[in-house]
Amino acid sequence: MIQLVKKELHQLIPFALLWLCLAVLYYGAELATVRMDEQSYLAWCNEYCDVGSNVDLALFIIIFYLIAAYSLFPREFDESTIDFLRSLPIGRSTVFISKVVAVWLLLVVLLLLDRAIQTLLLTANAQTLTGRSYPQIDFTFLLRDILFALVIASHGVFLSWFRTTGLILYAAYLVALIWLEQVQGTSGVYNIFRFFNNEYHGQSLRLDWSVIQFHLFVALLLLIVSFFLWTRTDSKPRNPGGSKWSKVLPVLFSVLGFIVVAGWMIGLLQTASTQALESDIRHNNTAYYKFSYRQSDVDAIEALQDTADLDYEILSDKIGASSQPFIHADMTSDSQHALGLASWKKIRMVVDGRRDSGPLPRRVLSHETAHVFQSVESNRALSKFGNSTGFFIEGMAQFLSFAIVPDPARESNWLISSVAWQRQNIKFDEMANRQLFDSKYNPELLYGIGDIWSAAMVDVCSEQSLGDFLRSIGRDDAPPNLSGTRLWRHHLQHIGCELESVNNRWRQYMQDVLVDRSAGAFPHFKNVVVESSSGGDLITVRAELEPGESEQLPDSYYLRVQSETQLAKTISPVLSGKLIRDGVNVSVEFSVLRRLIDGSRFRYQMGYIPLPDSRHYFDRWRSGTVPESD
Repeated sequence: MIQLVKKELHQLIPFALLWLCLAVLYYGAELATVRMDEQSYLAWCNEYCDVGSNVDLALFIIIFYLIAAYSLFPREFDESTIDFLRSLPIGRSTVFISKVVAVWLLLVVLLLLDRAIQTLLLTANAQTLTGRSYPQIDFTFLLRDILFALVIASHGVFLSWFRTTGLILYAAYLVALIWLEQVQGTSGVYNIFRFFNNEYHGQSLRLDWSVIQFHLFVALLLLIVSFFLWTRTDSKPRNPGGSKWSKVLPVLFSVLGFIVVAGWMIGLLQTASTQALESDIRHNNTAYYKFSYRQSDVDAIEALQDTADLDYEILSDKIGASSQPFIHADMTSDSQHALGLASWKKIRMVVDGRRDSGPLPRRVLSHETAHVFQSVESNRALSKFGNSTGFFIEGMAQFLSFAIVPDPARESNWLISSVAWQRQNIKFDEMANRQLFDSKYNPELLYGIGDIWSAAMVDVCSEQSLGDFLRSIGRDDAPPNLSGTRLWRHHLQHIGCELESVNNRWRQYMQDVLVDRSAGAFPHFKNVVVESSSGGDLITVRAELEPGESEQLPDSYYLRVQSETQLAKTISPVLSGKLIRDGVNVSVEFSVLRRLIDGSRFRYQMGYIPLPDSRHYFDRWRSGTVPESD
């Protein structure tokens, strides 16, 4: 069997060379048109991972796989070489299985090679190195594509018995599927394109296994039928005097097929380039930035560009930067979750198109630029040790952005962080363990607390210490296995500073904030009760409020819920609460849909907006049990 598989793989070498030529064409065009240090995982995965069915991609793959499957049996019978195989002391079933295994194995190897090449290219971007790729999605896609290769190979083996007629029938099947999708909206499990139907639950990819199982069953049936068809078919009589065109034409058709496919791919690249030129995206360069933006945002971008280079130079001077990276600032983001994101030497930002949109865009640009400097100055090491340095990554960027663009909002951030530090007894050891911190406290606290800690570090160790720490953690001889407090103590000592001194000043800063400013309306939650509705569809979380130093209570209250069986997974949307006054007693009540909780145990976090236009204040996580319904 193994020798037969090797023999079939050898016969499939022309197909592998065809794939190699297409790969060289595709990746060559990508390297020539895209900066790989800006190519993120999500950008590469945009169409491939998009929600819904990707018909164009599936159609190309189907055609490609059919070419491989069609090369298995017809050639053997047309050239009568099948007679030689049948004369050997091996069963016909062995010959059939070896051919199917060989073509499937080759397709699997090509899939793995393609993933390996793409992964290698993506390592030029820090996102891949810092865990921004999604292994669960990658593995699920690979499993799906391997199964899809088996299904299409079975189709090809079956259809090749009918030769050209089989291709015509299959083309009609595919056209009918596309027509049914467009006219009726669905063609059920019969639709092979639904193999590529992507759905997500949070960040987890969910495949349509009902469709996949159906087509795997059909593939098995087709292979069984194909076995009986091909093992009972005789070879064509040999024709030694046949025309030379009978040998030349297949080669010509193969070359023509390659030219057509190559032309189609080049046409797609040219179309994409033309669409980019005709779109409303504009580009403009400054000394340190390449701005990409929509024409409708031109006023805001012009206002931002007036100060961008100066702010860049100030930031560079504050950390004593050893290099000044040129940054691609993509201002076309529509993210609803973050105003800005940075990865290696690229920034993505949400922009308000008004010229008078205030200091926020300028501060966000400074914040994200600080992230770029963190990656470059530390040679990506800061992100590598992100669990220990997460608070500093955001805190340092906050500190520098506020130093460049002052904002009154910083005072409320410091106050909220200081109240949380005092009430929830937050320790540095927990800050230096991002995973632990997020499991106990509100992750957004790291921005304010990290800002205060960075201010303490500058006060104790000098402003240049921010950049010195980055270069210390990224140096070639830095210890590779330090984490938490040990990491911070080592690198601060390396730049002539002491962790204990910084932490003492950090705690003093927060204590001063609590003493010097009114804590405002920071009520305590007490006597929390969890109840279930009679139907069991709703869970009520009720808590009494004990006013803080001010009798004025906040107006808005919020709740977040997370199932304890899925600690590493999604947190519910922020739920609003209802304030209830009963004489002098005040309480707040939250209603939670039962379906948001998986299992009987859950965690919840209550909070409010304590000051006008401030961030949310959230209390620490609490645990609860879903009560039985009446």
